[in-house]
Amino acid sequence: MTKSFTQRFSAIYVASALALASFALMSSGCATNKAKDEAQLHARIGTGLLQQARYPEALRELLVAEKLDPKSPTIQNNLGLAFFMRERYQTAADKLRNALQLAPNYTEARNNLARVLIELEQYDQAIRELKIVLGDLTYTDPAKAYVNLGLAQFRKTDYEEARVTFSKALKVNRENCLAQTYYGRSLFELAQFQAASNALDNASVICREGGADEPKYFSGLAYYKLGKTSSAISRMEDVIKLSPDGRYAKKADELLRLMR
Repeated sequence: MTKSFTQRFSAIYVASALALASFALMSSGCATNKAKDEAQLHARIGTGLLQQARYPEALRELLVAEKLDPKSPTIQNNLGLAFFMRERYQTAADKLRNALQLAPNYTEARNNLARVLIELEQYDQAIRELKIVLGDLTYTDPAKAYVNLGLAQFRKTDYEEARVTFSKALKVNRENCLAQTYYGRSLFELAQFQAASNALDNASVICREGGADEPKYFSGLAYYKLGKTSSAISRMEDVIKLSPDGRYAKKADELLRLMR
């Protein structure tokens, strides 16, 4: 079955969020040197498997690493990401909280925790965590934090706040597919259909590799709202071609039947 837009970008999120620094720097002082070495080996293997989207094998390796070095915040962080991709969100949150207990200034883990809290529909808590993340001026990926904050606001139906936040993400990285898509979707929810169609058309180009079915679908809806039927039909046809088994294909087909 074709993966949904959200699933595809969860995988991309995890790939970008993985801690690639030396595990030795973040390992526990409690484990023996031999145990640390073995933990690092399993953790590196698990992290590599996670980057390859081989989630069951990654989880197995990271759980072995955790047994060998249970006080490593990096292992806890990467375990949280593995459980996130297996849709075990509460367990993922627990692991990421462990990472923060072990290393309170571990901003990447805090950002990852916020992403998991969004899936748990704990939006206010996610927003609180993300404000801490964005307050860390040493954090090297603020665009990712802005995207997470925008997602939390969007799912709370705070569309104007989401629009502003996604625009901040795009100022940092204009090629961020998720930010461009949800910037356009925020405009759509605000009934700014012309601006939404422009933003979503841009997202369709940016998202070519990750999947453009969602921005294409909402772009088509925006054109439909504007009364531009031919443009709407073209985009709905593209949705079906791009992802015939995807989340939006059936909706696109239904709208095509209505417009023709």
